[in-house]
Amino acid sequence: MSDDSWSVAVQLVANFTRQPARMSHLLEQMPADWDPGKRRACQSLLFGTIRHIRLLEKALDEFLRRRPKPLLWASLLVASRELMEAPERSAKIVHHAVERIGKRCGKVEKGLGNAVLRKVSGRLPELLESNLADAKDLAWRYSHPKWLVKRWLEQFGWEETLAFLEWNQSEAGVFARWQGEPEDLAVLEPWREGTPFFKLQSGSWQKIASYIEKGRLYVQNPAAGLAPQLLLDSLSGGRVLDLCAAPGGKGLYMESVAGEGIREIVSVDLEGPRFERMRGNFERYGAKRLRALAADVLSLSPESLGSFEGVLLDAPCSNSGVLQHKVDARWRQSPEGLRELLDLQARLLEAASRFVKEGGTLVYSTCSVDREENEGIVSGFLDTEKGKPFALVESKLSLPWQDGRDGAGVFLLRRVG
Repeated sequence: MSDDSWSVAVQLVANFTRQPARMSHLLEQMPADWDPGKRRACQSLLFGTIRHIRLLEKALDEFLRRRPKPLLWASLLVASRELMEAPERSAKIVHHAVERIGKRCGKVEKGLGNAVLRKVSGRLPELLESNLADAKDLAWRYSHPKWLVKRWLEQFGWEETLAFLEWNQSEAGVFARWQGEPEDLAVLEPWREGTPFFKLQSGSWQKIASYIEKGRLYVQNPAAGLAPQLLLDSLSGGRVLDLCAAPGGKGLYMESVAGEGIREIVSVDLEGPRFERMRGNFERYGAKRLRALAADVLSLSPESLGSFEGVLLDAPCSNSGVLQHKVDARWRQSPEGLRELLDLQARLLEAASRFVKEGGTLVYSTCSVDREENEGIVSGFLDTEKGKPFALVESKLSLPWQDGRDGAGVFLLRRVG
């Protein structure tokens, strides 16, 4: 690994420890002129360190009286991640990290780094083999907030929660589907029979990049197809309203597989960068039945848009089902934030219901496995005055550790009155 990649990874980790940020925002801080090899090396260190940050912190804290300044602390974290990943190279890893620390932080810090990292190299294997007794142990071992682990233990039990945590800590696969005519590519392996999704062979991104740029391949996890497919299966034709739609993946899926009876798909999201990305995606992929509309779902009225045979609401959620590849999301959530999301989800579902024609269908979906965000929101809506005309027809729950794809909750409601 180049010193540039290592040093930039350290700086990005330091930025994250000051204020947890989206990985996409941190990656934008990498030098624009870097070649793909440097970018991959830096990204691997960044993601690996954040993915295991509580375990690395526990190992380091045992040999420090207090945590050092952010740059040194980040250097120790990144080096510890390297030691965890390649213990057979511990001498070289420590030597390289100590030299970098000396150049960037100073002589005293260099000595401290050398002493601490040599001890950590022996301690990490012991921590990885430790017996786990409770939520606190699971939280540091698998680097998740303790409140979230406790919540999952209550909902899923010990074995299922352990499997979920192990899934989140494993490397995420890359999936894609053809938008238009497919082509045989050796680096794409069919994911499951009967689905349009393919899994990319590890290290083959450059071989599909041009297909993405040309609007041929769309990168999308198989779980993202559950909600639009369930909606389309319930319709014979008409118009579809896609709410909270940016960056447009579910709309593109629907246009790709919908029959000719679906005349129009109106994709709505708030004005901003994500909306512009959706509009750009529709242009790049040559969408013909998709119309992007910048608006607030809570302010939209049926008088302006009319009613629809099918409505899809992919609600903002805690992202608990996509933590395998959104390694930052677990640290940007809180119990207070979850309560605010639950309130927003309930209001959005009620707003979405106003656009459904009699006999039409409404699909509520999240990329969460949390019961309150899924079953709780739907059952709560059905108990309201606005929910009385609807009946729950079908539901699907994708559990990552069981299904091998992202987590999702999908609920099909039909307007019967």
